[in-house]
Parts: sequence; C-alpha cells; structure tokens
Amino acid sequence: MEENLVELCMSLINPLDCEVGYAVVANLSASSMIQLARKLATDSNAVKDEERAEVQAMLTEAKAALEQRNKILHASVGELMFEGKTAFRHRTKKGPGASGPQPRWETTLRGLEELDEIGARLFRVSEDLWGYVNLPAEEVLTVLPLEPEQAPD
Repeated sequence: MEENLVELCMSLINPLDCEVGYAVVANLSASSMIQLARKLATDSNAVKDEERAEVQAMLTEAKAALEQRNKILHASVGELMFEGKTAFRHRTKKGPGASGPQPRWETTLRGLEELDEIGARLFRVSEDLWGYVNLPAEEVLTVLPLEPEQAPD
C-alpha cells in the first residue's frame, strides 16, 4: 500500500514529471503521505471535481487499514492463545500518570479469520489506489464492437 501511496502522491504533485513528486515524498511515512494526498486531492487539477470524494474515501480507508495493520505489526504478541485467538498488545496514545503522561496498553485478541480479513482489507485499498493512479478514467475507455469475422467461436 505504501508504494501505491507514493505513486498517488507523485501523480498529484506533478503528473508530467514523477521525479519531482518522488523527491517530495521520498522520506515520508505512510501517514504523512495520506495527509499530503488529502491536501493535494482537494487542490490539485490532476483530480477531477467528481473524483475528489472518491479519492478522499480511499485515503480514509487507507488510513484506517494502516492503523489496524500497525496495531498488529507493532504489537507484542502473546504466547497464550484463547479460543483460537492470539493476544496482540500495543501502545495507545499517552494518558495521565503519576509522573506525567504514560503510554497506555491495549490488548486485542485476533484469530486467523480476522487476520485474513485485515490482510484482504489492505489488499483492496492498495488495489483501489493502484487503479486510480494507473487505469484510465472510465470515459476514455471505449469498447469497439468486433467485426463478425473477428468474433470468437
């Protein structure tokens, strides 16, 4: 997904010269690229007015999917399994503590089906981003009818 976020930002920054866009996003995190893409999709001429809501929706889903993924990838994985599920323990935003803000910990139980669903969600969002950047807009696609001698048997 991160590669497709890079491609999206590059196409929004300068669709004619991808090197310019790459220079801007080269060291950005996925979260920062999503923020940048949100701003660019709002203001860029590269996004048609009727596509702006679609791009924003893709970016919202990308952010949610990456946050969900990060809670697994950056978690401490429990050695215990409960009813076929593994415990994933991750930090949440800091909250008040005796000596100042302290990290809070959250534990989530996840089974194989849930992990598969998360992976499928990431794949769908990544494919949507790729498709937006790499596939031509629907109005330029034309399907020409085959001549009778070209029709498949």
